Amino acid sequence: MSKRGIHTDSKGLNKSFIWVYNINNLSGNFHGLVEGAPFKTKTECAKILAISRSIVLAYLDKKKLLNNKLIFSSTVLSKEELSHWVIPSKVWEILTGELLGDGHIRYDPLKNPLVNGRIEFTFSAKILHYVNYLKYDVLASICTVSRPTPWPNPELTGKEATQYWFSTKRLPAISNLHHVWYKVIEGKYIKILPLNLEELLTPVALAHLIMGDGYFSEGCLKICTDNFTKDEVLRLINILHVKFGINASINKRTNPDGKVKWRIRVSKLSMDKLITIVSPYIIPEMYYKLGLKK
Repeated sequence: MSKRGIHTDSKGLNKSFIWVYNINNLSGNFHGLVEGAPFKTKTECAKILAISRSIVLAYLDKKKLLNNKLIFSSTVLSKEELSHWVIPSKVWEILTGELLGDGHIRYDPLKNPLVNGRIEFTFSAKILHYVNYLKYDVLASICTVSRPTPWPNPELTGKEATQYWFSTKRLPAISNLHHVWYKVIEGKYIKILPLNLEELLTPVALAHLIMGDGYFSEGCLKICTDNFTKDEVLRLINILHVKFGINASINKRTNPDGKVKWRIRVSKLSMDKLITIVSPYIIPEMYYKLGLKK
């Protein structure tokens, strides 16, 4: 069968098959091809997938996903072409570290489920070099090439920027990630620690948590885990001990508005071990967060 996948219909006319792939099942023998595909007609496709024919028309060859997982194509898609929809494992590790910090997934599966999610980042202007490292280097495959957005915007306000914002592209994989990191609490989506965090927390992820939200003080590393509850921070501390042999304690911090937040303080006795584990993944400009010189 040719890449175009032509067949002859009952009237003797040449027609293209309809190939439908599930990107959540690309590791299978048929590289994600859904059961029953390829389909000879749009009507057959709609019937087998229990959708309307108009939906098939709306998604066929449009390079967009139905329900964040199905790709419709009139040509056979190679494994390489399908892989563009999948996030590399190294990027997943980085995103884990950034989501443990201030990274935020913007996605609303209730009100707007067909608009894919994206991860948004906001950093101090003092570490613009780290923003550029993320956006144009290690996360380049899931980001655009546009410049990070300054706040306040110097061109509009005449003031020096104090923060920079950027986001990833909107991707189905990030929509799926939202279900891992968020749950509804009192009617709002709140970020939580994933149930499988011990598996997700790799040296790369830990390094990115430190670069984004760590600081060196009083001879040790402290990590701002303000987004999580006391129990979640204690769980993260336990994972550091069990998985990496790093000892740490919990620190209470009361903000000016009276809200209590919880942070991690790595023991001075564990600093050498921590440095050995994460230093290969720390960029030189961030060595100071471990008390090291560039």
